[in-house]
Amino acid sequence: MNETLLTIKNLHVQYTSGGQIVRAVNGVDIELKKGETLGLVGETGAGKTTISKAILRILPDPPAKVTCGEVWLNDVNLFDLPAREMLEVRGNKIAMIFQDPMTALNPTMTVGNQIAEVILQHNDISNKEAMKRAASMLEMVGIPAMRYMEYPHQFSGGMKQRVVIAMALACNPELILADEPTTALDVTIQAQVLEMMINLKQKMNTSMILITHDLGVVAQTCDRVAVIYAGQIVESGTKEEIFNNPLHPYTIGLFGALPKLNDDSKRLSPILGLPPDPTNLPEGCSFNPRCPHAFEDCTVGQTPEMIEVTPGHFVRCILFRKESVHHGISRSQTS
Repeated sequence: MNETLLTIKNLHVQYTSGGQIVRAVNGVDIELKKGETLGLVGETGAGKTTISKAILRILPDPPAKVTCGEVWLNDVNLFDLPAREMLEVRGNKIAMIFQDPMTALNPTMTVGNQIAEVILQHNDISNKEAMKRAASMLEMVGIPAMRYMEYPHQFSGGMKQRVVIAMALACNPELILADEPTTALDVTIQAQVLEMMINLKQKMNTSMILITHDLGVVAQTCDRVAVIYAGQIVESGTKEEIFNNPLHPYTIGLFGALPKLNDDSKRLSPILGLPPDPTNLPEGCSFNPRCPHAFEDCTVGQTPEMIEVTPGHFVRCILFRKESVHHGISRSQTS
């Protein structure tokens, strides 16, 4: 897991809506190792799905536009590839599991033929061989091959999500982008699908970026975590570092809003306020209007830079700058 598979450098994405510029992603840097799972965590509208669609180059243009940045898969910058070559990357080297299986599946095609279509797109084989491989993929995700000729409406929500996962894994991609793959499922089915995804990922040595709101899902599946707020990564590190020693006030707020079995509190501790308007982001730190530790320096100038507090654990907060001691603020205040 030492070899880098994916590198994202200074990614910026904007949408144009009603004559206004929506700054959805604002300078994201990500590095993903082969065989590693990275969890992208944050509130709705933070830019998580936009990042994954930018990687695949499937953002709607217009209104979306990548204004800056690079996305490297191994030694190839995906933004430099011609559209035809990018078609060979999608589904073959990078696959995406979408949030809602009902909209990801074609209601007029059998589930088996939809998987076979992906296989035929990227392999020079006969229809018969593609059907055989598709049936094998259905079996791999726990669906009997005899259901090959059934349609999506004949499957439950959990089974449809298994079909979508089979489609994503059909060509053994190097990278899977999983956009909240279990959000629409009940807790029992969610656990089954997550366990299956973990096992298949290990079996096929696939890397994964998992987009989710659920910190429990992150704890179960991820190696590293990146916390996203207002289109920026505000904290990143190993799963153990983020869960055991959260540093950014936003990350601490996310954990504070979780119920705890050993806590007798009658109320949770929500993060006050709302995420900022992406058409009019605050000056300085984007989190400053909601931050209980904000002071004058947080509200002026540019966005704070990422600071490596301990090896591999980064935080975007000026409380961790050496200069912050001049304001009488200590790091212990964030915990």
